[in-house]
Amino acid sequence: MSCNGVVFKDCSPTFCISRQGIINLNKSHSLFSFRRRNKFTKMAEHFEYNHIPAQLSSIQNFHVKSVLCYHESTVVLHLVRNMMTQFGVIDLETNKFLGVFGKKNVEFVNEALRGEISPDGTVCLIKIPSIKSDNNSAFVFQLFCLKKRELIREVTLPFHHSLFAFDPRFSSSRIAATSFLRGEDNSLSLVQLDSWSVLRTNPRVDDMHSSLNPHLKDIFFAKDGYLIFAIMVSSGAGCCCREKRARRMQPVDVCVYIFNADTTQTLHCIQYNRFICAIHSCPVNYLPIFSNCGSRMAIVLNDKETQYDHLQIYKLPTAGSLQNRCRIRILQQFQYPDIIQRLPLPTRLIQYLQFQPEFA
Repeated sequence: MSCNGVVFKDCSPTFCISRQGIINLNKSHSLFSFRRRNKFTKMAEHFEYNHIPAQLSSIQNFHVKSVLCYHESTVVLHLVRNMMTQFGVIDLETNKFLGVFGKKNVEFVNEALRGEISPDGTVCLIKIPSIKSDNNSAFVFQLFCLKKRELIREVTLPFHHSLFAFDPRFSSSRIAATSFLRGEDNSLSLVQLDSWSVLRTNPRVDDMHSSLNPHLKDIFFAKDGYLIFAIMVSSGAGCCCREKRARRMQPVDVCVYIFNADTTQTLHCIQYNRFICAIHSCPVNYLPIFSNCGSRMAIVLNDKETQYDHLQIYKLPTAGSLQNRCRIRILQQFQYPDIIQRLPLPTRLIQYLQFQPEFA
């Protein structure tokens, strides 16, 4: 629940070098002794030298900038060729480079991109700056088919700081998005991807600020999909990375807002303090983590009077049907989630216990 990495340098919002488990990357030793590289560069070099075909990296001059997102064994990379951004798909299970998509005429910095693969692994939604608009701050959501590596549809966003997350109950058809509606800079909406239509909206996400920028750091669903979490971090103290003794600085305020994923209604708000840099700290340092069954949430917090980190565990509201409640009880009986797939149960029930999508 802690990481010394710097976001967009050592880590990214979707890929922490300290907590990732999809590659075997030895973080204590440099991959190339003749170069001094940070962890984020080592991660990019790992994919470039081990998963990108040689003819692409050497002849066609492809270079890996970062891991944009991943789901199970599928990884989407931010690639650059001749100072132009595009995206590559890798299947780690078969160790195959599947191809590229989303070619752009300019090179984007990692901070400008955000991506997520749908729960069923069929599409990838990417937030990216618009190159068609004269407005330099305009962003769009672009939905790509990973099998055909083609653009399906896109929509222009009214605010550059909009964030999104796929609903795990639905295969690839529904997301939650912040600041998605024009004139609603403090809102949370449920969006149907086939038409970009808004199903529900909460017009007031944060009670303390009129805008979600720059405080909103992330949104995501609970494992069962019945709750949405929005993480707000105050950045009023500015950057404090150069402070050698972290306890000298003022802690930042972290708020975890919890919403009903069907109505977007605000259910709870948990506030706590952390001795971190609100601008550059890896998100692992302030994000909560969840139990295998998804019914418990743990956070690490600090108080100004002691030098210790404190751990708090919360029992989350149990939502959904009796079937979902039974799933939680079953998962609580097993310490390791890998045991689930070996149980003598029907395939559909195993998939349900593993939180695979229920609806199209």
